[in-house]
Amino acid sequence: MYEPKIVAFLCTWCSYTGADTAGIARLKSPANIRAVRVPCSGRVSPELILRAFDGGADGVLVLGCHIGECHYDTGNHRAAKRIPILKTLLAFVGLEPERLRLDWVSASEGERFARITNEFAQAVRLLGPSTWRADPEQIRSLSRQFASLEPVAYPETDCAAKAEAIQAKAAELLKSGTVTCVIGYETGPRGRTRPTFIYYPEEVERLTWNPDCTHNLTTYIADKVSISGALMAAHRREPPKPVGVVVKPCDARTLNVMLAENRFPRDKVHIIGVACEGVRDHTGNLQNRCRTCEERLPVVYDTLIGEAPETIDLYPSPIQENMAALESATPAERMEFWLAQFDRCIRCYACRQACPLCDCPTCLFERDDSLWVGVGIGLNEKRTFHLGRAYHLAGRCVGCNQCEEACPMDIPISLLNRRLAQEIEAVFGHRAGEAPVPSPVVSVLAGEYKEG
Repeated sequence: MYEPKIVAFLCTWCSYTGADTAGIARLKSPANIRAVRVPCSGRVSPELILRAFDGGADGVLVLGCHIGECHYDTGNHRAAKRIPILKTLLAFVGLEPERLRLDWVSASEGERFARITNEFAQAVRLLGPSTWRADPEQIRSLSRQFASLEPVAYPETDCAAKAEAIQAKAAELLKSGTVTCVIGYETGPRGRTRPTFIYYPEEVERLTWNPDCTHNLTTYIADKVSISGALMAAHRREPPKPVGVVVKPCDARTLNVMLAENRFPRDKVHIIGVACEGVRDHTGNLQNRCRTCEERLPVVYDTLIGEAPETIDLYPSPIQENMAALESATPAERMEFWLAQFDRCIRCYACRQACPLCDCPTCLFERDDSLWVGVGIGLNEKRTFHLGRAYHLAGRCVGCNQCEEACPMDIPISLLNRRLAQEIEAVFGHRAGEAPVPSPVVSVLAGEYKEG
Protein backbone atom coordinates (compact mmCIF):
# COMPACT_ATOMS: atom_id res chain seq x y z
CA MET A 1 0.00 0.00 0.00
CA TYR A 2 1.27 3.45 -0.94
CA GLU A 3 2.37 5.56 2.01
CA PRO A 4 3.21 9.22 1.34
CA LYS A 5 6.39 10.90 2.49
CA ILE A 6 5.39 13.88 4.63
CA VAL A 7 7.66 16.56 6.06
CA ALA A 8 6.25 18.40 9.08
CA PHE A 9 7.82 21.64 10.31
CA LEU A 10 6.93 21.88 14.01
CA CYS A 11 7.30 24.93 16.25
CA THR A 12 9.51 23.94 19.17
CA TRP A 13 7.38 25.82 21.72
CA CYS A 14 3.93 24.47 20.87
CA SER A 15 3.34 21.96 18.09
CA TYR A 16 6.53 19.96 18.72
CA THR A 17 5.55 19.70 22.38
CA GLY A 18 2.02 18.88 21.21
CA ALA A 19 3.51 15.91 19.36
CA ASP A 20 5.12 14.78 22.62
CA THR A 21 1.77 15.17 24.37
CA ALA A 22 0.13 12.98 21.74
CA GLY A 23 2.82 10.34 22.23
CA ILE A 24 2.52 10.37 26.01
CA ALA A 25 -1.25 9.92 25.66
CA ARG A 26 -0.60 7.04 23.22
CA LEU A 27 -2.63 8.73 20.51
CA LYS A 28 -2.01 7.28 17.07
CA SER A 29 -0.15 9.53 14.62
CA PRO A 30 1.15 8.67 11.13
CA ALA A 31 4.52 6.93 11.22
CA ASN A 32 5.52 8.35 7.84
CA ILE A 33 5.84 11.96 9.02
CA ARG A 34 9.38 13.34 9.16
CA ALA A 35 9.32 15.99 11.88
CA VAL A 36 11.60 19.01 11.56
CA ARG A 37 11.88 21.07 14.73
CA VAL A 38 12.05 24.82 14.08
CA PRO A 39 12.26 27.78 16.51
CA CYS A 40 9.05 29.29 15.14
CA SER A 41 6.61 28.69 12.28
CA GLY A 42 7.60 32.15 11.05
CA ARG A 43 11.06 30.76 10.32
CA VAL A 44 9.71 28.29 7.76
CA SER A 45 10.72 30.08 4.59
CA PRO A 46 9.37 29.26 1.12
CA GLU A 47 12.81 27.94 0.19
CA LEU A 48 12.59 25.28 2.93
CA ILE A 49 9.20 24.12 1.67
CA LEU A 50 10.40 24.04 -1.94
CA ARG A 51 13.46 22.08 -0.86
CA ALA A 52 11.23 19.53 0.87
CA PHE A 53 9.17 19.00 -2.29
CA ASP A 54 12.32 18.90 -4.42
CA GLY A 55 13.67 16.22 -2.10
CA GLY A 56 10.72 13.95 -2.79
CA ALA A 57 8.15 14.93 -0.16
CA ASP A 58 4.55 14.16 -1.14
CA GLY A 59 3.20 16.68 1.35
CA VAL A 60 4.43 19.43 3.68
CA LEU A 61 2.74 20.29 6.95
CA VAL A 62 3.55 23.44 8.94
CA LEU A 63 2.29 23.57 12.53
CA GLY A 64 2.73 26.59 14.77
CA CYS A 65 1.34 28.24 17.88
CA HIS A 66 -2.19 29.60 17.82
CA ILE A 67 -2.48 33.24 16.76
CA GLY A 68 -1.87 35.38 19.83
CA GLU A 69 0.20 32.71 21.60
CA CYS A 70 3.49 32.96 19.69
CA HIS A 71 6.60 32.82 21.89
CA TYR A 72 8.06 35.53 19.65
CA ASP A 73 4.89 37.64 19.69
CA THR A 74 4.17 37.84 15.93
CA GLY A 75 6.24 35.06 14.37
CA ASN A 76 3.18 33.01 13.48
CA HIS A 77 1.63 36.11 11.89
CA ARG A 78 4.36 35.82 9.29
CA ALA A 79 3.55 32.15 8.70
CA ALA A 80 -0.18 32.94 8.45
CA LYS A 81 0.57 35.33 5.58
CA ARG A 82 3.46 33.51 3.93
CA ILE A 83 2.11 29.99 3.57
CA PRO A 84 -1.23 30.82 1.85
CA ILE A 85 0.58 33.07 -0.65
CA LEU A 86 3.12 30.33 -1.37
CA LYS A 87 0.27 27.83 -1.68
CA THR A 88 -1.33 30.01 -4.38
CA LEU A 89 1.97 30.22 -6.26
CA LEU A 90 2.59 26.46 -6.12
CA ALA A 91 -0.95 25.73 -7.29
CA PHE A 92 -0.41 28.08 -10.25
CA VAL A 93 2.59 26.03 -11.37
CA GLY A 94 0.84 22.69 -11.00
CA LEU A 95 1.13 21.43 -7.41
CA GLU A 96 -2.11 20.28 -5.82
CA PRO A 97 -2.87 22.78 -3.03
CA GLU A 98 -3.86 19.94 -0.67
CA ARG A 99 -0.19 18.92 -0.47
CA LEU A 100 0.67 21.98 1.65
CA ARG A 101 -1.14 22.74 4.90
CA LEU A 102 -0.72 25.29 7.68
CA ASP A 103 -2.37 24.76 11.05
CA TRP A 104 -2.01 25.52 14.75
CA VAL A 105 -1.39 23.20 17.70
CA SER A 106 -0.61 24.22 21.27
CA ALA A 107 1.60 22.24 23.65
CA SER A 108 -1.41 20.73 25.43
CA GLU A 109 -3.32 19.74 22.29
CA GLY A 110 -2.02 16.23 21.71
CA GLU A 111 -5.41 15.08 20.44
CA ARG A 112 -5.52 17.96 17.94
CA PHE A 113 -2.00 17.11 16.74
CA ALA A 114 -2.99 13.48 16.13
CA ARG A 115 -6.18 14.48 14.32
CA ILE A 116 -4.50 17.03 12.03
CA THR A 117 -1.60 14.76 11.09
CA ASN A 118 -3.91 11.81 10.37
CA GLU A 119 -6.22 13.99 8.27
CA PHE A 120 -3.32 15.41 6.29
CA ALA A 121 -1.70 12.01 5.74
CA GLN A 122 -4.99 10.61 4.45
CA ALA A 123 -5.54 13.60 2.13
CA VAL A 124 -2.06 13.20 0.63
CA ARG A 125 -2.49 9.44 0.39
CA LEU A 126 -5.60 9.94 -1.75
CA LEU A 127 -3.68 12.29 -4.07
CA GLY A 128 -1.01 9.68 -4.73
CA PRO A 129 2.72 10.23 -5.24
CA SER A 130 3.80 13.77 -6.02
CA THR A 131 5.13 14.53 -9.50
CA TRP A 132 6.82 17.72 -8.32
CA ARG A 133 10.40 16.49 -8.50
CA ALA A 134 11.23 17.16 -12.12
CA ASP A 135 12.21 14.35 -14.44
CA PRO A 136 13.53 15.29 -17.91
CA GLU A 137 11.02 12.87 -19.43
CA GLN A 138 8.18 14.95 -17.95
CA ILE A 139 9.04 18.01 -20.00
CA ARG A 140 6.72 18.72 -22.86
CA SER A 141 4.85 21.84 -23.83
CA LEU A 142 1.28 22.51 -22.84
CA SER A 143 -1.07 21.06 -25.43
CA ARG A 144 -3.13 24.23 -25.80
CA GLN A 145 -1.63 27.20 -27.60
CA PHE A 146 -1.21 30.42 -25.69
CA ALA A 147 -3.10 33.46 -26.85
CA SER A 148 -1.47 35.76 -29.37
CA LEU A 149 -3.96 38.49 -30.17
CA GLU A 150 -3.86 40.92 -33.05
CA PRO A 151 -1.23 43.65 -32.50
CA VAL A 152 -2.41 47.12 -31.53
CA ALA A 153 -0.79 50.04 -33.34
CA TYR A 154 0.91 52.57 -31.09
CA PRO A 155 -1.27 55.73 -30.82
CA GLU A 156 -0.08 59.01 -32.25
CA THR A 157 1.26 61.21 -29.45
CA ASP A 158 3.10 64.52 -29.16
CA CYS A 159 6.41 63.16 -27.90
CA ALA A 160 8.47 66.14 -29.12
CA ALA A 161 6.67 68.57 -26.80
CA LYS A 162 7.23 66.27 -23.83
CA ALA A 163 10.91 65.86 -24.70
CA GLU A 164 11.36 69.65 -24.82
CA ALA A 165 9.58 70.05 -21.48
CA ILE A 166 11.80 67.38 -19.89
CA GLN A 167 14.92 69.10 -21.23
CA ALA A 168 13.78 72.48 -19.93
CA LYS A 169 13.01 71.12 -16.47
CA ALA A 170 16.29 69.21 -16.29
CA ALA A 171 18.25 72.35 -17.26
CA GLU A 172 16.42 74.35 -14.59
CA LEU A 173 17.12 71.79 -11.86
CA LEU A 174 20.81 71.46 -12.76
CA LYS A 175 21.44 75.21 -13.15
CA SER A 176 19.86 75.99 -9.80
CA GLY A 177 21.79 73.20 -8.10
CA THR A 178 18.57 71.56 -6.96
CA VAL A 179 19.81 68.16 -8.16
CA THR A 180 23.22 66.71 -8.91
CA CYS A 181 22.04 64.42 -11.70
CA VAL A 182 18.98 63.77 -13.85
CA ILE A 183 18.26 60.18 -14.84
CA GLY A 184 16.40 60.08 -18.14
CA TYR A 185 16.37 58.64 -21.64
CA GLU A 186 18.55 59.32 -24.67
CA THR A 187 18.87 57.95 -28.19
CA GLY A 188 22.03 55.89 -28.53
CA PRO A 189 24.38 55.71 -31.54
CA ARG A 190 22.41 52.77 -32.97
CA GLY A 191 19.13 54.65 -32.74
CA ARG A 192 17.95 52.77 -29.66
CA THR A 193 16.49 54.52 -26.64
CA ARG A 194 18.50 53.86 -23.50
CA PRO A 195 18.97 55.25 -19.95
CA THR A 196 21.26 58.24 -19.54
CA PHE A 197 22.65 60.34 -16.69
CA ILE A 198 22.84 64.11 -17.12
CA TYR A 199 25.15 66.07 -14.80
CA TYR A 200 25.47 69.46 -16.55
CA PRO A 201 22.90 71.84 -18.06
CA GLU A 202 24.78 71.76 -21.37
CA GLU A 203 23.96 68.05 -21.74
CA VAL A 204 20.18 68.25 -21.45
CA GLU A 205 19.70 68.15 -25.23
CA ARG A 206 20.55 64.46 -25.02
CA LEU A 207 17.32 63.84 -23.14
CA THR A 208 14.43 62.50 -25.17
CA TRP A 209 10.94 61.09 -24.81
CA ASN A 210 9.47 58.64 -27.29
CA PRO A 211 7.42 55.42 -27.46
CA ASP A 212 10.57 53.35 -26.84
CA CYS A 213 11.17 54.68 -23.30
CA THR A 214 10.51 51.25 -21.82
CA HIS A 215 13.20 51.06 -19.13
CA ASN A 216 12.19 51.51 -15.50
CA LEU A 217 14.70 54.18 -14.44
CA THR A 218 13.98 53.80 -10.72
CA THR A 219 16.53 50.96 -10.83
CA TYR A 220 19.32 53.54 -10.67
CA ILE A 221 18.00 55.91 -7.99
CA ALA A 222 19.41 54.28 -4.85
CA ASP A 223 22.94 54.05 -6.28
CA LYS A 224 22.90 57.62 -7.57
CA VAL A 225 21.59 58.97 -4.26
CA SER A 226 24.34 57.17 -2.32
CA ILE A 227 27.04 58.25 -4.80
CA SER A 228 25.81 61.85 -4.64
CA GLY A 229 25.97 61.79 -0.85
CA ALA A 230 29.47 60.30 -0.83
CA LEU A 231 30.83 62.88 -3.29
CA MET A 232 29.31 65.79 -1.42
CA ALA A 233 30.68 64.56 1.87
CA ALA A 234 34.16 63.96 0.45
CA HIS A 235 34.65 67.12 -1.60
CA ARG A 236 32.31 69.87 -0.47
CA ARG A 237 31.32 68.98 3.04
CA GLU A 238 27.76 69.89 2.08
CA PRO A 239 24.52 67.97 2.59
CA PRO A 240 23.86 65.68 -0.39
CA LYS A 241 21.50 67.07 -3.00
CA PRO A 242 18.61 65.18 -4.58
CA VAL A 243 18.73 63.21 -7.80
CA GLY A 244 16.20 63.87 -10.57
CA VAL A 245 14.50 60.98 -12.36
CA VAL A 246 12.02 60.71 -15.23
CA VAL A 247 9.20 58.25 -14.48
CA LYS A 248 6.20 56.77 -16.22
CA PRO A 249 3.07 55.87 -14.17
CA CYS A 250 4.19 52.26 -13.58
CA ASP A 251 7.69 53.48 -12.66
CA ALA A 252 6.17 55.87 -10.11
CA ARG A 253 4.49 52.96 -8.36
CA THR A 254 7.88 51.24 -8.16
CA LEU A 255 9.27 54.38 -6.58
CA ASN A 256 6.51 54.29 -3.95
CA VAL A 257 7.49 50.72 -3.06
CA MET A 258 11.12 51.83 -2.69
CA LEU A 259 10.07 54.69 -0.41
CA ALA A 260 8.03 52.28 1.72
CA GLU A 261 11.14 50.11 2.10
CA ASN A 262 13.35 53.09 3.03
CA ARG A 263 15.64 52.61 0.06
CA PHE A 264 16.26 56.37 0.06
CA PRO A 265 14.65 59.46 1.65
CA ARG A 266 11.81 61.10 -0.26
CA ASP A 267 13.53 64.49 -0.17
CA LYS A 268 16.56 63.04 -1.98
CA VAL A 269 14.74 62.46 -5.26
CA HIS A 270 13.02 64.96 -7.55
CA ILE A 271 10.42 63.07 -9.56
CA ILE A 272 9.71 64.25 -13.10
CA GLY A 273 6.48 62.44 -13.90
CA VAL A 274 5.41 62.06 -17.52
CA ALA A 275 1.87 61.41 -18.73
CA CYS A 276 2.03 58.12 -20.61
CA GLU A 277 -0.05 56.57 -23.38
CA GLY A 278 1.92 53.34 -23.19
CA VAL A 279 5.15 52.17 -24.78
CA ARG A 280 5.75 49.99 -27.81
CA ASP A 281 7.47 46.67 -28.31
CA HIS A 282 10.24 45.74 -30.74
CA THR A 283 7.67 45.35 -33.55
CA GLY A 284 6.45 48.93 -33.14
CA ASN A 285 3.10 47.96 -31.61
CA LEU A 286 1.67 48.73 -28.18
CA GLN A 287 3.20 46.50 -25.53
CA ASN A 288 0.92 43.82 -24.09
CA ARG A 289 1.17 45.23 -20.58
CA CYS A 290 -0.07 48.62 -21.83
CA ARG A 291 -3.21 47.26 -23.51
CA THR A 292 -5.19 47.11 -20.28
CA CYS A 293 -3.36 49.83 -18.33
CA GLU A 294 -5.65 52.62 -17.11
CA GLU A 295 -2.87 54.66 -15.50
CA ARG A 296 -1.95 57.73 -17.50
CA LEU A 297 -0.50 59.93 -14.74
CA PRO A 298 2.11 58.96 -12.12
CA VAL A 299 0.80 58.47 -8.58
CA VAL A 300 3.69 60.55 -7.20
CA TYR A 301 5.68 63.38 -8.81
CA ASP A 302 7.26 66.78 -8.14
CA THR A 303 6.98 67.98 -11.73
CA LEU A 304 4.36 66.74 -14.19
CA ILE A 305 5.00 66.71 -17.93
CA GLY A 306 1.93 66.36 -20.15
CA GLU A 307 -1.74 65.79 -19.38
CA ALA A 308 -3.95 62.75 -19.09
CA PRO A 309 -6.07 62.08 -22.19
CA GLU A 310 -9.80 62.66 -21.97
CA THR A 311 -10.52 59.06 -22.96
CA ILE A 312 -8.50 55.88 -22.38
CA ASP A 313 -8.65 53.14 -24.99
CA LEU A 314 -8.23 49.62 -23.60
CA TYR A 315 -7.66 46.47 -25.63
CA PRO A 316 -7.75 42.71 -24.99
CA SER A 317 -4.36 41.56 -23.73
CA PRO A 318 -2.67 38.18 -24.24
CA ILE A 319 -1.53 38.44 -20.62
CA GLN A 320 -5.09 38.11 -19.31
CA GLU A 321 -5.90 35.45 -21.90
CA ASN A 322 -2.87 33.40 -20.90
CA MET A 323 -3.59 33.79 -17.19
CA ALA A 324 -7.10 32.48 -17.81
CA ALA A 325 -5.75 29.58 -19.89
CA LEU A 326 -3.44 28.50 -17.08
CA GLU A 327 -6.14 28.88 -14.43
CA SER A 328 -8.49 26.63 -16.42
CA ALA A 329 -5.80 24.00 -17.08
CA THR A 330 -5.46 20.92 -14.91
CA PRO A 331 -2.61 20.75 -12.36
CA ALA A 332 -0.81 18.25 -14.61
CA GLU A 333 -1.06 20.58 -17.61
CA ARG A 334 0.18 23.54 -15.58
CA MET A 335 3.07 21.45 -14.28
CA GLU A 336 4.06 20.39 -17.80
CA PHE A 337 3.85 23.93 -19.11
CA TRP A 338 5.99 25.49 -16.38
CA LEU A 339 8.56 22.69 -16.44
CA ALA A 340 9.01 23.36 -20.16
CA GLN A 341 9.42 27.09 -19.44
CA PHE A 342 11.87 26.68 -16.55
CA ASP A 343 13.87 24.13 -18.52
CA ARG A 344 14.80 26.88 -21.01
CA CYS A 345 16.24 29.10 -18.26
CA ILE A 346 20.03 29.51 -18.43
CA ARG A 347 20.24 31.29 -15.05
CA CYS A 348 21.78 34.39 -16.56
CA TYR A 349 19.97 36.45 -13.87
CA ALA A 350 18.91 39.07 -16.45
CA CYS A 351 15.44 39.11 -14.87
CA ARG A 352 16.90 39.84 -11.47
CA GLN A 353 19.24 42.53 -12.75
CA ALA A 354 16.48 44.30 -14.69
CA CYS A 355 14.06 44.30 -11.76
CA PRO A 356 14.25 47.55 -9.76
CA LEU A 357 13.03 45.74 -6.63
CA CYS A 358 15.50 42.82 -6.62
CA ASP A 359 18.00 44.66 -4.45
CA CYS A 360 19.51 42.20 -1.96
CA PRO A 361 23.29 42.83 -1.67
CA THR A 362 23.87 39.09 -2.05
CA CYS A 363 21.12 37.12 -3.75
CA LEU A 364 19.95 34.13 -1.72
CA PHE A 365 19.93 32.03 -4.88
CA GLU A 366 23.54 32.83 -5.73
CA ARG A 367 25.13 32.14 -2.36
CA ASP A 368 27.45 29.15 -2.27
CA ASP A 369 26.92 28.56 1.47
CA SER A 370 23.16 28.04 1.35
CA LEU A 371 21.94 24.65 2.53
CA TRP A 372 18.56 24.65 0.81
CA VAL A 373 18.95 26.42 -2.54
CA GLY A 374 21.54 25.65 -5.17
CA VAL A 375 23.39 27.58 -7.85
CA GLY A 376 23.24 24.72 -10.34
CA ILE A 377 21.34 24.70 -13.61
CA GLY A 378 19.32 21.58 -12.89
CA LEU A 379 15.61 21.91 -13.54
CA ASN A 380 14.67 21.76 -9.86
CA GLU A 381 17.17 24.50 -8.97
CA LYS A 382 15.96 26.71 -11.81
CA ARG A 383 12.35 26.29 -10.75
CA THR A 384 13.22 27.09 -7.14
CA PHE A 385 14.98 30.27 -8.28
CA HIS A 386 12.00 31.56 -10.26
CA LEU A 387 9.39 30.62 -7.66
CA GLY A 388 11.50 32.03 -4.84
CA ARG A 389 12.08 35.25 -6.73
CA ALA A 390 8.35 35.59 -7.49
CA TYR A 391 7.53 35.04 -3.83
CA HIS A 392 10.07 37.64 -2.69
CA LEU A 393 8.28 40.16 -4.93
CA ALA A 394 4.82 39.32 -3.56
CA GLY A 395 3.01 42.54 -2.71
CA ARG A 396 5.89 44.54 -4.22
CA CYS A 397 5.83 43.85 -7.97
CA VAL A 398 4.07 46.63 -9.92
CA GLY A 399 3.93 44.72 -13.22
CA CYS A 400 6.44 46.81 -15.17
CA ASN A 401 7.49 43.60 -17.01
CA GLN A 402 11.17 44.55 -17.06
CA CYS A 403 12.05 40.99 -16.03
CA GLU A 404 10.25 39.42 -18.96
CA GLU A 405 11.54 42.02 -21.42
CA ALA A 406 15.12 41.23 -20.33
CA CYS A 407 14.77 37.44 -20.51
CA PRO A 408 16.72 36.12 -23.53
CA MET A 409 14.74 32.86 -23.46
CA ASP A 410 11.27 34.48 -23.60
CA ILE A 411 10.07 32.81 -20.40
CA PRO A 412 6.71 34.34 -19.30
CA ILE A 413 7.93 34.88 -15.75
CA SER A 414 5.75 37.94 -15.22
CA LEU A 415 2.72 35.62 -15.08
CA LEU A 416 3.98 34.33 -11.71
CA ASN A 417 4.16 37.87 -10.33
CA ARG A 418 0.75 38.78 -11.72
CA ARG A 419 -0.91 35.73 -10.16
CA LEU A 420 0.45 36.68 -6.74
CA ALA A 421 -0.58 40.31 -7.27
CA GLN A 422 -4.14 39.13 -7.96
CA GLU A 423 -4.18 37.04 -4.79
CA ILE A 424 -2.76 39.80 -2.58
CA GLU A 425 -5.23 42.35 -3.91
CA ALA A 426 -8.10 39.92 -3.31
CA VAL A 427 -7.01 38.97 0.22
CA PHE A 428 -5.45 42.17 1.54
CA GLY A 429 -6.88 44.85 -0.75
CA HIS A 430 -3.30 45.89 -1.52
CA ARG A 431 -2.03 47.03 -4.90
CA ALA A 432 1.71 47.54 -4.95
CA GLY A 433 2.90 51.12 -5.26
CA GLU A 434 -0.41 52.96 -5.11
CA ALA A 435 0.84 54.45 -1.84
CA PRO A 436 4.21 54.25 -0.04
CA VAL A 437 3.16 51.38 2.23
CA PRO A 438 5.01 48.06 2.68
CA SER A 439 3.84 44.73 1.34
CA PRO A 440 1.21 43.17 3.64
CA VAL A 441 3.06 39.85 3.36
CA VAL A 442 5.81 41.17 5.66
CA SER A 443 3.56 43.00 8.14
CA VAL A 444 1.65 41.66 11.15
CA LEU A 445 -1.95 40.51 10.94
CA ALA A 446 -4.62 43.19 11.05
CA GLY A 447 -7.81 41.15 10.99
CA GLU A 448 -7.20 39.42 7.64
CA TYR A 449 -6.79 35.96 9.16
CA LYS A 450 -9.17 33.87 11.24
CA GLU A 451 -8.32 30.40 12.52
CA GLY A 452 -10.38 27.50 11.31
